[in-house]
Amino acid sequence: MAVDGRQVVAAAGTGKPASILIVEDEALVAACIEEVLGELGFRVAGIAASGPEAIALVVEDRPALALVDIRLTGPIDGIELACRLRQEFGVRSIFLSGLADADTTRRADAAQPLGFLPKPFRPSQVFNAIQRALNPNPQAG
Repeated sequence: MAVDGRQVVAAAGTGKPASILIVEDEALVAACIEEVLGELGFRVAGIAASGPEAIALVVEDRPALALVDIRLTGPIDGIELACRLRQEFGVRSIFLSGLADADTTRRADAAQPLGFLPKPFRPSQVFNAIQRALNPNPQAG
């Protein structure tokens, strides 16, 4: 399936659209991301506003990738969540954040993210980050 001349990335070996978990505690931002992902041809595995909610969704429907806001309300922040998703479930993350200070970036590196999208971001940036994350070694053609 092509979107604006770009090929939508399918989950490895399935031919089906990759599923993406959205972890964002601002409902309006989460809805915007969900709309962008739908327009790009991805399947949204769920929207979580907190770390515990995200973990419950991952247990239910293992996504190919998670888009995780660094600042979350609740007992764990997005960095700790991304570490747990990777270590416990093998789900890698792309961080979303309005914060890009040195301390936050250093802490975020511990989660081994597949990307970092500073807010605000454009749909093309979301697509490109997901495409790089799901297909890190594209074959030269």
